[in-house]
Amino acid sequence: MDDVNPDRSRVMRWRWLSDKVTLLLTCDTGLETLLLDEISSLVDIDNYYMFPGRVFITISNDRIANVFRSRIVNNIYLLLFISNNIDSLDKIYNVIRSIDFSHTIYPHESFAIRSERIGQHTFTSIDIARVAGQAVIDSYMASRGVRLKVNLDNPDIEIYTELNNDRLLVGLALTRRSLHIRNRLFYHPASLKSSIAAAMLRYAEWRPEIGIVDPMCGSGTIPIEAALIAKGVEVPCININAINIKVLERIHAEVVEHIKRLCRDRPNIDVDRRYIGIDINPKFVEGAIINAKNMGVDDITLFISRNALEVIPIIKSIEHEFGVQIDLAIFNPPYGHRMKPGKLFDLYLKLLQILKDSNFRRAVFITSAIRVTQRVIDSISDIVVNKIKIIHGTLPSYIYRIDFIN
Repeated sequence: MDDVNPDRSRVMRWRWLSDKVTLLLTCDTGLETLLLDEISSLVDIDNYYMFPGRVFITISNDRIANVFRSRIVNNIYLLLFISNNIDSLDKIYNVIRSIDFSHTIYPHESFAIRSERIGQHTFTSIDIARVAGQAVIDSYMASRGVRLKVNLDNPDIEIYTELNNDRLLVGLALTRRSLHIRNRLFYHPASLKSSIAAAMLRYAEWRPEIGIVDPMCGSGTIPIEAALIAKGVEVPCININAINIKVLERIHAEVVEHIKRLCRDRPNIDVDRRYIGIDINPKFVEGAIINAKNMGVDDITLFISRNALEVIPIIKSIEHEFGVQIDLAIFNPPYGHRMKPGKLFDLYLKLLQILKDSNFRRAVFITSAIRVTQRVIDSISDIVVNKIKIIHGTLPSYIYRIDFIN
């Protein structure tokens, strides 16, 4: 590999790589089980283990393309090294300095360190990045006699380091940015990640043939995500620039071609207009329509600027016009940061009650207003409640799944 022609380096596979690889998949904390369930439906997994916000999977390297089809994952890394009992910058340097990067980075290429730190330490993630970067440079200088270039803005190779308490992970970034970004043009001030929307759809046990209502749709994230799934639009086809194609080509020659086929050979699926978003703010509805058009799903979504409490019974009464039974609501309501608890309680109670009275089967929603939600739940009869705790941004929240017994 020392004599690699730089002009051919993009299409030459790393010979040091095993047929089995371990990937680190990140997600919003609390969604690990949903992510693993989704990944298991996409690819055969030889082994796995989970930590908060992290799922490690071992798979055949020719199956990596299917991992990028995940709608819940945020970032994907090829794991190079794990070391425990790491509690100082010197130990971080020594571990990374011992790794041979000469078969990972070519001499003409640039690199950058992306670091994360979880737990209590006497140093910062910036300190880790600085020390790790120097260790990579020194390791490469020792093995190749070349000083690697650092490019923080657009590196050829991104090396990921994560110190989780005293466990150090070193990997190669297969994504250049989080895959939750779905190229929206309009953002709601309190918008929901597309990856969380996808997790909520999965938690709701939704399928494309099931119509949904989002009574507080904001920028339309949930109906649009459902519509993309229904049309068979895969995440790589939306986020191809977020994928490090150069690295994938070296892992397995067919991975990139597989991703291209996902986009090129997408089936032409005929879907009725059955994914409905409602918002009382016309500005948000206008933004949702813009986002739906930009994503090519404006033909199967419907956005309405009205009070959801008034519209939901109407939608239910004419559901035959949509050609499908509409009995599932999935939404991201206000959390009450600008609203008094009493008003938030009334809003949640009225909304869930109108869904129940309109013969909806299930409601799934995310909120950090946990005490208010519990009071609301205690006030409604004949319901079955399940929930999962997640970290939404920095907010401890729950995704609630409420089944109405009508």
